[in-house]
Amino acid sequence: MEHTGLLDIHHLCVRYPCGKEILRDVSLHMHEGEIVCVIGESGCGKSTLLNAVLRLPRRVRISAGEVIYRGHNLLSLTEREMRSVRGTGLGVVFQEPGASLDPIRKIRVQFYEAMRAHERISRKASAEKAEEILGRMEFKDPRRVMESCPAQLSGGMNQRVATALAMVLKPDILLADEPTSALDVTVQAQIINELMRLRDEFGTCIVMITHDMGVVAKMADKVAVMYAGRVVEYGYRESVLRAPSHPYTRALMEAIPRLDGTFPKGIPGQMTETFPARGCAFAPRCPHTRKECISKEMQQISLHAEHWTLCREGEKT
Repeated sequence: MEHTGLLDIHHLCVRYPCGKEILRDVSLHMHEGEIVCVIGESGCGKSTLLNAVLRLPRRVRISAGEVIYRGHNLLSLTEREMRSVRGTGLGVVFQEPGASLDPIRKIRVQFYEAMRAHERISRKASAEKAEEILGRMEFKDPRRVMESCPAQLSGGMNQRVATALAMVLKPDILLADEPTSALDVTVQAQIINELMRLRDEFGTCIVMITHDMGVVAKMADKVAVMYAGRVVEYGYRESVLRAPSHPYTRALMEAIPRLDGTFPKGIPGQMTETFPARGCAFAPRCPHTRKECISKEMQQISLHAEHWTLCREGEKT
């Protein structure tokens, strides 16, 4: 297999121990300094994709594929080797800051332990680095934040702290699972601007899961559209947003409220929990379903300039 990016995901398949399929044949390639936004309905496998790259949690089983980071297959590493990759190689920001922060321990201690796990550093030096990154996250009094516990801070402040904690080690790749979804628009803008600054200064590759098309339009270099455990469309932001080729992508775009007074359109039906062995999982909800959509395995159809789709309907666009 050809390994061309900073992070190459090849034909990744993930199942629950019971055998239920979660991800099927997912392939993506991320390059240094690139921001890839992953979009789709809840339950389509977006968070599972990030967790599989991080090898978390253990209750899911990676049944096939490769995840290549700097020439090494992460799926073949021991847990001890993976711990050395998480943090400096792969950073992560979860949707809920409680997944990253201990609610009763001071922020200062948590920054120190995160940095101490990967390098020899004094408490004074770690505090200086932490205060610097917190200042860049537009905290007016970083020292007060450092001496606080997460339980003493607001939800928005905790999310900014969790983001700073993921960024302080300057990871090559930052995996962000809807880090702005529970925040007001002002804090959202602060986090988005800081993430983009991190990319510009250090060449950090960012993989962002989001439901917010405004975030996609602001941040993304490329967009991956997921449905029922598969990437159904992938390409540069301008190409995907201006000329979506898969019916599911178009349905997502039509569900966005518009300023011109056009009412958003809902997507009929619900995503199936059991993915078909062949054919398109979106077929039961798609207005363009044809016989071959159900009977034939979906294959990538290249449109132009790294823009591809799994839908034959896309060949017409």
